[in-house]
Amino acid sequence: MTTISDPHSGLPERVRTQVNYDEPAIKPPPLLSVGPLAWMRNNLFRSTFDTILTVVFALVSISIITGLLTWAIQGANWFVITRNLRLFMVGRFPVGELWRTEWMALFIMFVAGFGLATYRAVSYRIFIFAIVVVALSFAIPPIVAATTPPEYSLLAAGNTEVAAGTVTETPIPELAFVGQAGEEITISYPTSLGDDARLATLSGFTDRATTAVINAARNRLAQEETTARLQERLANAPLTEEQREALSAQLAGIEIPPPVTDTLQVNTQPVDIEILHGETLDVLAQATLSQESESFSLTLPDDGWYILRKTMRDEGSLAILEARNIEPVLVSELSALDVRYRSMTSDFETGARRPRIDGLDVPIINIIDYQYFGKRNFPEFMKLYVAPLLAQLDTPLLFLLLATGIGYAASYGLSRYSPPVYRGQLPLRVFSILFLISPIVIYILLSAVNTSRWGGLLLTFMLTAVGIVLSFPIGVLLALGRRSSLPVVKGVCIFFIEVVRGVPLITVLFIANLMLPMLHPSLVQVDAVLRAMAGITLFSAAYLAENVRGGLQAIPPGQEEAARALGLSGVQITLYITLPQALRAVIPALVGQAISLFKDTSLVAIIGLFDLTRIADSVISQPEFIGARPESYLFISIIYFVFSYLMAWVSRKIEASGSGAARRF
Repeated sequence: MTTISDPHSGLPERVRTQVNYDEPAIKPPPLLSVGPLAWMRNNLFRSTFDTILTVVFALVSISIITGLLTWAIQGANWFVITRNLRLFMVGRFPVGELWRTEWMALFIMFVAGFGLATYRAVSYRIFIFAIVVVALSFAIPPIVAATTPPEYSLLAAGNTEVAAGTVTETPIPELAFVGQAGEEITISYPTSLGDDARLATLSGFTDRATTAVINAARNRLAQEETTARLQERLANAPLTEEQREALSAQLAGIEIPPPVTDTLQVNTQPVDIEILHGETLDVLAQATLSQESESFSLTLPDDGWYILRKTMRDEGSLAILEARNIEPVLVSELSALDVRYRSMTSDFETGARRPRIDGLDVPIINIIDYQYFGKRNFPEFMKLYVAPLLAQLDTPLLFLLLATGIGYAASYGLSRYSPPVYRGQLPLRVFSILFLISPIVIYILLSAVNTSRWGGLLLTFMLTAVGIVLSFPIGVLLALGRRSSLPVVKGVCIFFIEVVRGVPLITVLFIANLMLPMLHPSLVQVDAVLRAMAGITLFSAAYLAENVRGGLQAIPPGQEEAARALGLSGVQITLYITLPQALRAVIPALVGQAISLFKDTSLVAIIGLFDLTRIADSVISQPEFIGARPESYLFISIIYFVFSYLMAWVSRKIEASGSGAARRF
């Protein structure tokens, strides 16, 4: 209790009871009521059936993802992508005219950035994420180069024939390779190849003889493993007499050869090596490598060709040398007089003539005969494929991001600093102008190059863009015509829509490409790409017309009646009342049609156009990349997915912004 008194007042004392207590602690909510655990409980483990389904799906997903990553890192040949990236992007577009495609891409990204800011369809977090991605694309290649040593090339020396199954190979004594001035090559004589188990684990760029040696060791080890497994089964498994006799006969038929390292005397005798200048044939350095010697190194004096000469002193032995910075080359025959040789793991390229000795071309280390052999680890995967790919993409990504940022900043500046009366409408009007002039700008940039040279992602993008832009007004007119009260207009529109929707796209493309020129001889002069664009546009317009008609039918008839009561004409009602609402209602369907059109452009490969799919087929037909079909098609699948997802994401943002509502018009 507390006594309160005032000595100057002359009043009696007042007594007041005061209770002091602490506020009860606020307890956190249960873990299973909010947050990620609550979401998992409500969505993944709500019932016994949901739990079983979640566990099964997780196990299947982990198995698929693990297998895919293992194949991608250890076994896939991604050189088909890194060495042909320009083909995938622009096809056979002339190298001297590539600046046109670059400026087109920058302009498109500027318009895209302007539109994203105008409709407030992207937050600053997306730009931060894009900046991080671009920064990583610049940072990863030098980090990988500094932390991962160059790949080994395994080169065999000797005159001994190596047999692996039905294949017999002999080491090549002289090999030509390309190098840069100041680059240091290192050749070592490994001393740890003591048995077949170590020999079977070798990996790197191998010549045919080395591949045969490794395969022989692997085959022998596989036979040993099979024999041990059969012997264990014969000794421990309950077998009938017939099964025991069959296993015994099978064991008797297996003949295990002696160890490969003993038969070929691998790395037991010295090897004499010489490095010759590819042009002058002068001997730059020479050394003898053996188990007691150290590795040999040489700094190359010039850019161009060099020759490695390997001589085995003992005729009955063989050596496998580990060479760093001696890498296979990719041969590109641009013409009969212009042959380019490019290093597989760097951007170095030379057009110098390959070396000749005694009038004969020296065999070169090409990627056809010197494929990567063995399983890669993750650092080797980053060194061989990821770093070279990012080195090609980092600068284009930076400029595309800058163009997008400039467009975003321009729209934001117009919205913030324009007069108040225009503040809400000026960015929208400017974006509308930019969108309308985009086809003109693209045409001016690309019209100087014949469309027969277009290909890859460029051709796919152009077919999609033209099909979407031109089919939209045609489809809207067809939808309005089908609802028209004029019998002729309505009948023509219905006939066109039903006929086009009744045939597959490939038929329309064949008609446009093959049958259309038969109608009149002058149509033969029309470019095949333009005929494909016309076929795709008409085909897409028929489907788009039905989407728009569905949106128009969803508008309550009372709105049109009210508009007529206000004195609006039929055109005004369509433009300002029904059509805006109809288009907004069918935005998901319209975007779905655009995504389908983007993927359906792959059908133009059947009529001879070099889109992404046709480029993938042409790339894997090269001798260097035969068998790389999974890698090629997985790459273009990723491209299709990324662009399809971006279109779906933009459509969701446009819907959330209220675009297409009547108040916008």
